[in-house]
Order: sequence, then C-alpha cells, then structure tokens
Amino acid sequence: EVVRAIGTLEQQIEAVTIIPGATEHGYAPAQVTEVTGTGASRVINRNVSYATTDWQASLDELQALCPNLKRVSLVVTWFGTDLRADHCRVVPGVEVAARQSESVAWSVSGIARSSAHVVSEVNGGPAFGGTPNDAAVLAAIADLKARGLSVTLYPLMMMDVPAGNGLADPYGGSGQAAYPWRGRITAMADRSAATRAAIEAFCGSATAADFAIGGGAVSYTGTGEGYRRMILHYAHLAALAGGVHSFILGSEMRGLTRLRDAADAFPFVEALT
Repeated sequence: EVVRAIGTLEQQIEAVTIIPGATEHGYAPAQVTEVTGTGASRVINRNVSYATTDWQASLDELQALCPNLKRVSLVVTWFGTDLRADHCRVVPGVEVAARQSESVAWSVSGIARSSAHVVSEVNGGPAFGGTPNDAAVLAAIADLKARGLSVTLYPLMMMDVPAGNGLADPYGGSGQAAYPWRGRITAMADRSAATRAAIEAFCGSATAADFAIGGGAVSYTGTGEGYRRMILHYAHLAALAGGVHSFILGSEMRGLTRLRDAADAFPFVEALT
C-alpha cells in the first residue's frame, strides 16, 4: 500500500494526540512476544503484515500523510475505581494477570503484572487495554524525538467501574454508572472540611522524594497510591527519557477542580499546583 498526502488538509496538520493510552505494549517500537501454547507464540504489538510493529506502521503512515507534523501528545492511562474521591484508587492496570514468557516484562512504577490491578471484563474480554509498559513509553518518546517530533506527555485517568458495581453514587443514583467519565469524580459534599479530606485521600501522600531514577527505570519507595503517585511517576519518567516538550496534568478533572473546602479554597487546584 502506498500512502501519501494528496490534499491541502494534510499539509495543515501540525499536531496530533496518540491514543488509545491503554495498551500494555502498543507503544513499543520493537516487537514484544508471548507464548500461546506448545511451540506457539505471537507478537503482542503487531496486527499488520507490512511493518515490524503497529507503532512503526502507524507512525510511518502518520508522517507520510501529515508531512508538516511537528508535535504529538502521547496519552498514558491509569485507572480510577470509584466516583467518590475518598474511595477512588488510582492505579496502573493490566488486561490479564499473567502472560506466558512475555519477552518484555510489563512493569509500571515498580509494579509487576502479578501485583497490578486487573481491569474488569465486558463480554468475556478486558474492558480496557492495560497501562502502557514504562519501557514502551520510554522507547516511544525516544522514537518520536528521533523522528523530529516534539512530545507532550499526557497522563490520563480512565474509570474502571463496571456495570453492577454496587457502589454508592455521589449523584444520588441507585449505583454508579458503568465506565463513567473521569470528570464525574467528586466528593459527597462541597464547601466543607470533608471536601478537603476526600481530595487529599484521592491525591495520596506520594512526594517527589519517594521516586528515584536508576538502571533505566523509575522506582518508588513510598507506601501509598493516588493521583500524586501517577503524576510524579510520569514526571520522573519524562526526566529519564531526556525531557519532553510539555506535560499535561488534571485534564478533564472538572468534578474535583470545582470543589471548595470550608474556607472556600479549591484543594484539588492547590494539589495540581
């Protein structure tokens, strides 16, 4: 298949966002394999026959179709588990709890596959892809830079709240809606001391001092989960990658940024700052 730009629109596109954001090895430029049975294996991150990996195929086609592309935003996803801020875990997730002889072991923020949150299922399969492997994110950033592109790193939350979850709904329903929008995370009350406490619970206790860069990876020595751990992890990962052009945090979290405490301050905005 020959791919080239033939119109004017393609010439005008200078920036794109790379998704899905939830893909265990989909961002890896090199092949990742797993054993599927006796004498059988598959390449996890290749579904085409004309390139080494899906990443290589996609980026080659993108640059062929958008010759003036300058910037990309790379989305990386962790998962929230509850619309109530003080009950919501913020964790990396995997599609399956185990893979046989995975050629590149999945690991995010020092969490191995066996210890990671396993996403819920829909119709017998995972509702989401998993969080991108840290090694894949590093390799993707390096490849994008080598292609002459500026990189925005974009940590994003997806809500792994399945149907029939039985969780109390902060909006007054009989249960939380299945797979809701991240912007609906909230606290049970506004303008109260409990609001600040709920947001502090959501953010967690991680600090920059809990992270270290070494051996080509980012390690975490803190004990908590939370939004701060997710954001600070990717800040360190960006540093390990040699830096990025820009970094996005707090995207679409309007349910939290609008909440006030008893003093009419905005605790989640303070946390983002």
